[in-house]
Amino acid sequence: MSRLVALLGLSLVVLTAVFSEEMEIVVTASRVEEDARSTPSFVRIIPEDVIERGDSVLDALRTLPDIAIRESSPGKEYVSMGGFGENGFARTLILVDGRPVNRADMASVNWRSIPLDRVERIEVVKGPMSSQYGDQAVAGTINIITKDPEGFEAWARGNLTTNLTNRQAAGAAWGGESFRAEGAFSREDFRPTRDRSDSRTITVNLGLGATAGLVDFNLGGSFSDGEYQLPGGLTEAQYDNNPDQAVNQEDEVSEITWSTNLNTKASFGQLSLAMPLSWRRVDSTVDMTSWFSFNDVILDDLRGTIQADMSLFIGDSAALVPVAGIDANWSKISVDAYAEKERINLNSSESARRYDLGAWARLKALLGMNWVADAGMRFSVYEISGGGDSVMYTPFVYDVGASWLPGEKWAVSFRYGRVFRYPMLDEQASYYGFGPPGINMDLKPEFGHHVTSSLEYRAGRFTTAAAPYFIAMNDEIAYNPLTFKNENIGDTYHVGGVVSGAWSGSVLGLEASYSYDAARFADTGKTVPLVPEHTVYGRISVKPVGTLEFSTDARVSSEYFKGGDNDNAQGAVSGRIGWNAGIDWHPMKGLTIYAKALNLLDDRTPTVVYWNSWTGDAWYPTEGREFKFGANWQY
Repeated sequence: MSRLVALLGLSLVVLTAVFSEEMEIVVTASRVEEDARSTPSFVRIIPEDVIERGDSVLDALRTLPDIAIRESSPGKEYVSMGGFGENGFARTLILVDGRPVNRADMASVNWRSIPLDRVERIEVVKGPMSSQYGDQAVAGTINIITKDPEGFEAWARGNLTTNLTNRQAAGAAWGGESFRAEGAFSREDFRPTRDRSDSRTITVNLGLGATAGLVDFNLGGSFSDGEYQLPGGLTEAQYDNNPDQAVNQEDEVSEITWSTNLNTKASFGQLSLAMPLSWRRVDSTVDMTSWFSFNDVILDDLRGTIQADMSLFIGDSAALVPVAGIDANWSKISVDAYAEKERINLNSSESARRYDLGAWARLKALLGMNWVADAGMRFSVYEISGGGDSVMYTPFVYDVGASWLPGEKWAVSFRYGRVFRYPMLDEQASYYGFGPPGINMDLKPEFGHHVTSSLEYRAGRFTTAAAPYFIAMNDEIAYNPLTFKNENIGDTYHVGGVVSGAWSGSVLGLEASYSYDAARFADTGKTVPLVPEHTVYGRISVKPVGTLEFSTDARVSSEYFKGGDNDNAQGAVSGRIGWNAGIDWHPMKGLTIYAKALNLLDDRTPTVVYWNSWTGDAWYPTEGREFKFGANWQY
């Protein structure tokens, strides 16, 4: 009995007194629930109130200056961390409730299909995550956590801008001890100031859950129907003359996405088992008239995991949490290439496949009142095949971390890890009909080392943090327009960090953060294109009365070199200032009525500009100034 009492006492100490009075539970850093401060990683949580301010998950991510968001048109936004430029999105893993949603090909996550009203928080882990999640988790992970309904819930939102962009969303959910159900609908009709930039997305999400004894089931599914136009890149002269013009008058994409997931969890004393399964099909019609390319593309992804974890106690002052599992991923892309938009003459029909099987294990140790340490490793077998060829990789990666908690206000962490990234399907395989099908056997996966640390302080309403990092990558991959192939362009190193501070009062709220990202080619010392060295974000909010809030925020980034300009010979693109202001009125509980002014300075500076010796510059202007009016209601 005394042994049991001691173990229970240790658990309570670890979960409360040591870490904080108000714990922030995260699941991303080690794939089990834990307090954010006890994680030997730099973890930031974007809470629900920040998420509710925007119209998509991307708006919440813009509050972190070290997350780069680049877009060539609405519906084509890319997110990356760690000072990565071209294809940087392939080095930051995006998850929804722990399930990877990055595509196997060189395409962005469908951010608008994520139901904003059901997002509870976003966990951003900056650091080496390859041993936990495998491919693409080089710079870190972004895990979007959705809500479990409690009782009856309902919500609705809508807004309209001066450009006639309009959004609507509605849904309802109910949750009890043994059964849960929810359904949601959203629609977005995005109409930017630039010609031929419209996009439309309709999304339906459904979910069911049940608990029977020691077993918990969650079944979810979604349907998304989207269309977006591709106005193309402007020359610098065209951009200076009129950034609203379009050069491609008929390029557009329509995309239907089906997905479903089943997550089964069971607990047997100290042992917990989890078996998530997911399937996704993306059916795209891609009309690139400017390239004389007309393709029907189907991408299938099937993912499954078996995970086990348990808590073990050693003596009266230590606890061990071993976690292990097997991840299996399968992807197939099929492309029918036609000679014309009407799909009369079939030029080619090709496909490529990817198989990925990874076994991983982690061990976390709670040592006394102030120390936490963990270590993990992963061994994977990866194969990509297409056109009668195939190539296989067998990477082995690992990481170690530690955190020191000298008191309730301070937390210090350190992590080192070996990281890797496989080539994506259309980086290594040819299947679009522009050349003979097959595998680029010369292309190698990327490997590297990632070191990150953090120092955090919390006292009442004030919080501050500093987190430097260093990433050294071998054989980084980028497209070479001279050879029309993706190639290993060489080794790079990335040095930087983020510093942040916030104070939240009953009337006044202040937050500011600064990110430094210096990315260089190891052999020449030149700057990696598309990476601004400096980014600053700040926000001020004032609540003169409890129902009214005035706020203004700005994100400022420095200049960067154009994509493809590895020699930095084409000149830099100037920095950008995005400044917004808004008024929120809460006339009753659960209802918010708001007005916002976006991009007050009407800064159209692109977040991406590409250059190559064949076609010259391609500038993709950002959206101009607009005013938005809307309302959110939750019950």
